[in-house]
Amino acid sequence: MGTTMGKNGGHFLDALPSQGTLHVVMLGLDSAGKTTALYRLKFDQYLNTVPTIGFNCEKIQGTAGRAKGIHFLIWDVGGQEKLRPLWRSYTRCTDGILFVVDSVDVERMEEAKMELLRMAKCPDNQVSITPY
Repeated sequence: MGTTMGKNGGHFLDALPSQGTLHVVMLGLDSAGKTTALYRLKFDQYLNTVPTIGFNCEKIQGTAGRAKGIHFLIWDVGGQEKLRPLWRSYTRCTDGILFVVDSVDVERMEEAKMELLRMAKCPDNQVSITPY
């Protein structure tokens, strides 16, 4: 997975501000691992989770590398089919979107791709998701 952006090859973390709070929304299909990832970042351990109805929100401080000292307010939004139409309202005025895909769930990869395309309003031929 590439971590560079722009013509000059700058690292995407170079664009992060050195202070303040970044608002990030975490989206993905149900059971993709969003809540597990959120609480792993927050508490540095794995916790038992239940399906998210609505959202979870946590403020996390970066502790390593270029993210050190930066605060992230991460909104983990439920991924059940009935909640997906609400995703757009969570993504307004955000600094970033994390789209979580369960790479083991190959059977739902196409569904994840379609939801990502719908979220990004991209033509179908511009996004390719390949499991590793």
